[in-house]
Amino acid sequence: QEEKSQIEERQKLSEQNVVRLIKEKENAENMIASLKEEMEVMEKRNRLHEKNVVQLIEEKESDENMISSLKEKMEEMNSLHEQNVGRLIKEKEDGQNMISRLKEEMEEMNRLHDQNAHQLIKEKEDGQNMISSLKEEMEEMNRLHKQQLDQFEIKTKQMEEKLATKVKEFELHVLRSNMKIEEVETTYQQKSQLWNKKENIFHNYMNSQQLYVKGLNISSRSIKSDMYAFQMKWRDEMSNLGSNLKCLVDAADNYHKVLAENQKLFNEVQELRGNIRVYCRVRPFLPGQDKQSTTIDYIGESGELLISNPLKQGKDGQRMFKFNKVFSSFASQADVFSDTQPLIRSVLDGFNVCIFAYGQTGSGKTYTMSGPSTSKKDWGVNYRALNDLFDISLNRRNIFSYEVGVQMVEIYNEQVRDLLSNKVAQKRLGIWSTSQPNGLVLPDASLYPVKSTSDVLDLMEIGLANRAVGATALNERSSRSHRLTEL
Repeated sequence: QEEKSQIEERQKLSEQNVVRLIKEKENAENMIASLKEEMEVMEKRNRLHEKNVVQLIEEKESDENMISSLKEKMEEMNSLHEQNVGRLIKEKEDGQNMISRLKEEMEEMNRLHDQNAHQLIKEKEDGQNMISSLKEEMEEMNRLHKQQLDQFEIKTKQMEEKLATKVKEFELHVLRSNMKIEEVETTYQQKSQLWNKKENIFHNYMNSQQLYVKGLNISSRSIKSDMYAFQMKWRDEMSNLGSNLKCLVDAADNYHKVLAENQKLFNEVQELRGNIRVYCRVRPFLPGQDKQSTTIDYIGESGELLISNPLKQGKDGQRMFKFNKVFSSFASQADVFSDTQPLIRSVLDGFNVCIFAYGQTGSGKTYTMSGPSTSKKDWGVNYRALNDLFDISLNRRNIFSYEVGVQMVEIYNEQVRDLLSNKVAQKRLGIWSTSQPNGLVLPDASLYPVKSTSDVLDLMEIGLANRAVGATALNERSSRSHRLTEL
């Protein structure tokens, strides 16, 4: 009886332990269910971390499966325990041997039950630790998500500010472009009017020339007919000689009038092109220089020159200049002289003409004005102008007689030096603000008469030999003075 009561007490304790474990399991299930709800809420809030949440749910489901498996084992143990109890009651009468065997079995079952209880408690603690770690991970994920949202809002504000700045810059650029278009249209209209005016003058000039040629043809035919009639009837028309001579004088006077008008129209055309003309010549690269480092972006046919500065960005890196004409680095000496050539005729018509080169040391002033050598191909503006001057004067020798004189001086260290003087000690030359009766503004400088281009070239060789020069980093025989050649 005592053993039976002990067995019953142990059975009751086992049942109480089982009930307590079942309650703890239910609490764990409730806790897991509440965690599942929290996980679902967090899943809605944190869509970006969906993969981690899915993994956690899978782990949770594995815990539930483990708990369900433990529950099945407990049920199996209960069923086995009931079977054993029934068998003990049924075999109670079998004697002490059976009771001792049952006692041993019960002790073994209690030992197994205690082991299972300890294992369940340990698994419960592991589940609670896992739940706390999941809570900490969720809190960390919420904190990171909040930081990302704050950073995104800051970046959004910065992008909005940059976009507003870009919009303002674009509006300003559009306004400036519209202003530039208006300026270009105004310039085009002015140039169009100027060219129309020039075209009308040119047509009038051509018409006058055609009338002049027709008049000459008519006069020539009239003179031929008169001369023929004079040869045939010279004895009969001797009394009419005076009238015939008068016709010849009138024709000659008309020729001189037309020639004077032609000269006047020519010089008026030169004035319309501009009494002051500025040309730009681009110097080619010297040997050893990098040809890719040019700052010239564009050369227009109407005298536009676009310069770029690689050290500056945007609009400050480019600048447009306007000249009467721009000669590229490939332009020859003859190309540079072509636009200056019509001014030589104006010199012989009595107009003052000045041609000079301006630029920094080594920019090619002496090369353009004089040329690298005295060969005709390399002649500069000075030599070509002299050649044209004497050619035109030679063509007019039957109408006009010209006397040409040459002066050559240099301005060096704020002093005027006579380059054609043979005297070692030169006196200081004075420059008159108004020309003298003979047309000279340097009356004390040496004046040499010349008859041809070769005479002037010989004098210019003497002047170049007496000129002050000095080596620079760009030109080993760079001119150090301003040379003036006057005819």
